[in-house]
Amino acid sequence: MTAQLPPSTSESLRALKAALGDRILLDAETRDAFRSDFGRRVDHLPGAVARCSSAEEVAEVVRFCRTHKIPLVARGQGHSQSGQSTTEGGVLVDTSSLNTIHEIDEAGETATVGAGVIWRELVQATVPRGFVPRVLTNNLNVAISGTLSMAGLGVASFRYGTQADNAVELQVVTGTGEIVTCSREENRDLFDVVRCGLSQFGLITRAKVRLRRCRPCVRKYYLLYDDLGALMEDAKKVMDPDNPTFSSLESWCTPCFQGIKKIGDGLEIGEGVQTFAYWMYPLHLTVEHAEGEAPDDAAVLAGLTPYRHLETSDYTQLEFCSRMDPVFELWRRGGYWEMKHPWMETTLPWDTAREFIESVLAITPPQALGPGGHILLWPATTRTSDVPLFMHPPGDWVMGWGILPGVPERFHERALNQLEMCSELSIHYGGKRYLSGYVTFDTAEKWAAHYGDEWPRMLAAKKKYDPDGILAPGFIVYE
Repeated sequence: MTAQLPPSTSESLRALKAALGDRILLDAETRDAFRSDFGRRVDHLPGAVARCSSAEEVAEVVRFCRTHKIPLVARGQGHSQSGQSTTEGGVLVDTSSLNTIHEIDEAGETATVGAGVIWRELVQATVPRGFVPRVLTNNLNVAISGTLSMAGLGVASFRYGTQADNAVELQVVTGTGEIVTCSREENRDLFDVVRCGLSQFGLITRAKVRLRRCRPCVRKYYLLYDDLGALMEDAKKVMDPDNPTFSSLESWCTPCFQGIKKIGDGLEIGEGVQTFAYWMYPLHLTVEHAEGEAPDDAAVLAGLTPYRHLETSDYTQLEFCSRMDPVFELWRRGGYWEMKHPWMETTLPWDTAREFIESVLAITPPQALGPGGHILLWPATTRTSDVPLFMHPPGDWVMGWGILPGVPERFHERALNQLEMCSELSIHYGGKRYLSGYVTFDTAEKWAAHYGDEWPRMLAAKKKYDPDGILAPGFIVYE
């Protein structure tokens, strides 16, 4: 069942369609396809879907929406989890039509792409030339503009920062309908709020991003730790800027099911007991090499102290970039992909991370993750990132942590309560939330606390670049 739009809005959107023709889609089937996001938690029905083929068309849509006070949101592949890429009754700009790879500059080690190009398409275009984007998210089927607007973390972030750090130049349509090119050298104030800006100040329509030269072969080491402190010490060795050995680092918290333990005095069957796990910590490291020049494994792993070295595997560069594809396929077959995904991700100070993580894991039963759910770790160094709106704790080292469950409908509310407690506890430990997931900051005070010293920059940029507040309203609360 689809909601009916107010007559005035419907009339305005029909006028927009008259101006842009088949770029504006008003039919129920198209609008229904965009009424939620990967989180599967919200139900917002757009009034119209705009599929623009140029920045000029996007600007025309923005100016129209500003004149008629219609909310507008940009959407790539909709991988958010709290409705950040949806709108109720407004215009949703589907960036998938802006899908041209305009240039791959091998000499300058950059690629210039349309906002709707997904990372997989760029990888497939660059790896045969001996280049790869500096940072890739695990899921390559997400739009480049979407992750630049969020931050974009990956297994090479410890070395190169976020994907937003590796944006060289952006073409942006602001909330006033102006088309602006910005970079570190030009229109820096806009550049610094559009990156990690959640489309609050402008819509990215084109991006130039950094590449790096890569070798064709990747050797992957599968290490396992039974002590989080030991893993953290080894992670610091891997991330040492004077140690260029490793090209990627990824880690998890993995439950080893131990059975059922008593937790109370319940008298009924199933009361007072809970499943529990002994938690282990995989750490996967990679070294790139040329064909026929495999690394010396003993030398590579010298100084590291895992509980077990489980496996060593060799991949082509393209295979490694796509390594999660079989996992995603299993999630689809098993139903995880279609479940609700109230993911909670946070970045913690290094000196409080272990206490927080071990405390949360101690009360997390294995089934809380659902089939396919998992808990991520991403050790990182702050020196690799200078994007102002990517909020993280101070200090040279930080630890990212994310609980990514797949939740059946009947357990949804229970999961939200648990994740809300995790979020609040992480903030108490000095953490900063990553904003793609389940976020419930419902007052300006909470947003001001999250952004800290950057909050005045946010307020000034909103007033300057989106004075009528039409861009992605409802998520960030300004007053």
